[in-house]
Amino acid sequence: MKLACLGAAIVASAIASQALAGSVSSYSGCKPLGSEREACMKCLSGGGFYQPGQGCGAVPGMHKSKAIRSPKPPPRPSAMPKSGGDFVTITPRPFAIGARGNDENKDDAKEVFGTTVTLTHAFAMKATEVTFGEWYFVTGALPSSFETENGLETPAGVTWRQALDYLNLLSKREKLEPCYSFKGGLAQWPKGYECTGYRLATDAEWELAARGGLDDPRYGEPGEIAWYYDNSEGKLHPVGKKKKNAYGLYDILGNAWEWVWDAYQFKPYTEDMTDPVIGGLALESEGQDRVMRGASYKENAIYVRATHRFQYPANSGGAGYGFRPVRTVKAP
Repeated sequence: MKLACLGAAIVASAIASQALAGSVSSYSGCKPLGSEREACMKCLSGGGFYQPGQGCGAVPGMHKSKAIRSPKPPPRPSAMPKSGGDFVTITPRPFAIGARGNDENKDDAKEVFGTTVTLTHAFAMKATEVTFGEWYFVTGALPSSFETENGLETPAGVTWRQALDYLNLLSKREKLEPCYSFKGGLAQWPKGYECTGYRLATDAEWELAARGGLDDPRYGEPGEIAWYYDNSEGKLHPVGKKKKNAYGLYDILGNAWEWVWDAYQFKPYTEDMTDPVIGGLALESEGQDRVMRGASYKENAIYVRATHRFQYPANSGGAGYGFRPVRTVKAP
């Protein structure tokens, strides 16, 4: 009888040890869990342990841990960080959109269009991605993707919808017209390119800007211009540390993906177009896929190109999903 009890205890101990090895013990460990993130954070704040897929304290016999406190946020910036003030103006011109023969990593199925886009308006684009510090200054809070060790000068990771909220706030701060209106979880861009406040770039604007006046998919070697899988050490980096393109844009490739306005379509440019807005001026559903450009610190070099597109639901986001403000302006 004693041997049977001892055997059961050993098995129970082994199960508990295995569960402990796979359990989450820090708030940063909760972040990759998606829909389980909030439950994980709540569990840890109460002093429990979280087992992905099973719940809080899922294995009998395991002792409760001490409650884990969220790290104290850094002080809110008293002024807009320096990186928030630099914009470059890009003049309109026709350009061949999509991948061409000089793009050795192109995906012919969804990146080769053979068409021309004509933009008839100039636009000012922020020289760097919006940082956590800028976000904190404008909104008064830090998004959940912020990690103290990365610092306030790294790109803020947010959802597409959160980016629109920030841009409206920024417009109001500077006494400009907000470009977006909302009905529940849905967003509209009523005036399109005619709005003079801050907004996201369209897909076509972003590609023109990222090319920096070149036909090539990159404006330099990946290691010189971008933080990506081979050199990022698996983390975001402060903006503006890599070589800028000819228009004066930093991190337009790598570091963080950049949300643009457009809805995702497999073949968006089937004919020559003028001032295109793919998917129209309204979000169809809260989870509709929107386009992201530029790749992030997590991607291989083959994705660090001005011609590569990625899509993600508008209501999803996190570390590495960033953006930069744009405004329609008069040509210089």
